[in-house]
Amino acid sequence: MPPRKFQPISVGKCYAQSCTERFGDGAKAAVRARERASLGLHPQNTETPFTWPGLDSDDEQEPGSSIYRLIPSMQKFRNNLTALSQVYNLYFVAYQGRIFIYRPRMVPTQTIPRQPDLQLAPTPSFVARSIGGFLDIRRPHLINNIVTGLLGRDEIVVACYDDGDVVAYYVKELDECISDQHGADTGASSKRPPKLFFHENVGISAWGLAVHRKSRLIAVSSNRHEVTVFAFGLASDRRVSRDSMVRALHDQPDTNVRRRARNWRIVVLLGTQAGNVPNVCFVDDDDGYADKVCAVDIKGAMWLADIWKLYQPPIYISPLCHPQLKSEEFYPALSRGWGVLVIPETSFIQVKTTEELFGLPTSRLEMVSETSARGGQSLVNVRHILSNIPGNPCRLASAAIATIVLNQLPPMIFPAQAQVPEVPAVLEDFSDASDGGFGDTEPDSDGAEEEMEEDQEQDVLDEAGTGEIDGAMDEPDHDIPIFLNGTAPFIFQAAFGELNQALGALEEAYDEFQQGIAGLNEGHQLDTPEKTGNNLPSEEQAPIPDDRLSDSYPTRLDMTFFPHNGLVYKTPRDKNRLLAFLERPFEYNDHPRQDEQAMAKYGNKLHLLRTYEKDIEMRGFYQSPETGRKESGVLCPDVLNFGHFRDQGLRHHFHATSRLNMIAHAPELALVVVGSPTGRVVLLTLTRRAVPVPMDQPEAVWEYGFRVEWVLPTRADEETHRKVLRPLHGMALGPVQLGDGDRDSIDVGDGGGGSAALPRTYRLMLHYRNHDILSYEITREEQTGKLCIF
Repeated sequence: MPPRKFQPISVGKCYAQSCTERFGDGAKAAVRARERASLGLHPQNTETPFTWPGLDSDDEQEPGSSIYRLIPSMQKFRNNLTALSQVYNLYFVAYQGRIFIYRPRMVPTQTIPRQPDLQLAPTPSFVARSIGGFLDIRRPHLINNIVTGLLGRDEIVVACYDDGDVVAYYVKELDECISDQHGADTGASSKRPPKLFFHENVGISAWGLAVHRKSRLIAVSSNRHEVTVFAFGLASDRRVSRDSMVRALHDQPDTNVRRRARNWRIVVLLGTQAGNVPNVCFVDDDDGYADKVCAVDIKGAMWLADIWKLYQPPIYISPLCHPQLKSEEFYPALSRGWGVLVIPETSFIQVKTTEELFGLPTSRLEMVSETSARGGQSLVNVRHILSNIPGNPCRLASAAIATIVLNQLPPMIFPAQAQVPEVPAVLEDFSDASDGGFGDTEPDSDGAEEEMEEDQEQDVLDEAGTGEIDGAMDEPDHDIPIFLNGTAPFIFQAAFGELNQALGALEEAYDEFQQGIAGLNEGHQLDTPEKTGNNLPSEEQAPIPDDRLSDSYPTRLDMTFFPHNGLVYKTPRDKNRLLAFLERPFEYNDHPRQDEQAMAKYGNKLHLLRTYEKDIEMRGFYQSPETGRKESGVLCPDVLNFGHFRDQGLRHHFHATSRLNMIAHAPELALVVVGSPTGRVVLLTLTRRAVPVPMDQPEAVWEYGFRVEWVLPTRADEETHRKVLRPLHGMALGPVQLGDGDRDSIDVGDGGGGSAALPRTYRLMLHYRNHDILSYEITREEQTGKLCIF
């Protein structure tokens, strides 16, 4: 392959930690036993595999009695389930409905201990049990996504659930709790366990999460085809009289909401054609405050909608219809949309040549016609760069072979294809049987266990037969109908009627207690959702006049705002009324949608990165007022194709994993990392030409782009560390946190938030469904020259 005429981002050695190295002999056998159970096959061991951690509060009464109680089970068909703190040396992993927190030991290996340093088990909210699960009705309180981010000056970790719950903790409190536990052996006093500072529900399976630092917002996308923005109360102006506040709420509701004297739930509706929304991010205004949300739906469309302004139509950016964007796993369906990222202008690194801009010389670039782009914008196709990447494991597969294999597959239901009248499509009609498990404390010496696993893989195929495995993939492993819109079929409700009544009585008693406490704190109760009128909540409940959130911040929001129609409601507190509000009929923004031409006012301030099942696209919206030239977009199809994962022995493991749904951004490195559950990630460098170059077409110009730098793990890494292929449970990217002393020898496992390496170094951790973990250190030797303050 030709040498690359640019300095690529620096990627260090691959460090692997297998499940055997973590949990000792027998761990891999336990993983295989769970996988057999997920296929409906009989266990080969004397002990029947079971799911751990379960949903019972007392499931740890017998610690150490079973290897299945040592190795956590993993949930399938979710979003990203791992995260790294950006401030502290903490690694978060979502197992079932719990959050396991680890301090990685030793730089650069990032070794994870056998037992978590802290385990969080948020209980379902009082409405979550009634809402139920969307993917799994038997275990609804399972985590779909987990992220970390700065909310003002404090870092938080946020997780969302299949039953619609959204929870958040302050990372500083988690770090202090872990430090106190480590100091308990030396006689240090231990603080009480950290508590949730935020616990809400969005009414249906929640998928996308975004945290805005400056505006102190949390955005949650869901299968209601909408985005809910939680805006915390920051200050109260007590100089304003109650009457004037009431008038302002009626006359200028958007101004009243932006004052943030209350705690607001802002329901941002998308257009009537929107589908389920797997990911979301924020769009900033000129001052760096959140102005809009940008969401991608599984149909591939991007939606930009105002958070604060009244009666604004959403901006619709249609998906590409390029022939190469056909679904590989569900051919010939169109490739679905999975990820979105807003990139500000400051995140691009400046380059001098076209080859540095796109990673290819001009002669190897292809153009996508404006008709295919559907927006009057030309795009540069950089697919040839994939053959230039050293050790690219995706080069082994050809599109022709993949198409032949795919045409022989049994029919599979893809998200949004199974339509039910007046009911949203199920995001994924999949089995949720737990599989995977952790490993051992001693590494394999001769690879014999890997060979045994390969033999067991074939044994599974021989015992089950092709038809049985295909059936296991196509049908859920339970015989109870899937919830649609959080409502169980009548037969299910009848079977569990008595149990629901008992739970309902208990929840009502709990609700009465909560309302009594709320009455003592506030002097009033909130009623059913209605226009506020003269029922504005009292000033006594307004948050403290400070720019930070109070430690005693109430976990329930006070007011609800619908920007599309300007209506303001009191958020109900009792269960029945809140449940009625959360399960209200689906709504949409009926204002005539705008197309992407409405984005021209943003100029060069931002670009939108959109990911499909295996393809990446970046759009800019600048048009020169002098020449009329539009900025060209960039397209890289088949960047992480499915390839040889279609092997017959792997199909039941990798069903419905073709999706680029994991996105991480490191602005100071001008780096974006995009991951797929197929097990690989791609590293993109964001580039900008110092002097824009006109294209062959007179109406377009090359100025902003991205280079595809690496695909990880490399082919050599996979041959060494991934002899048994399994999907990716989660991808985490964060700065390497260091303490004092020599960087190469210091153990950061006992410390909290340390200083960062200079130049700034990031760690990338890939956590697989068999609990193998691959880690890399990433830095850029060629610095951008920007001053970055953290």
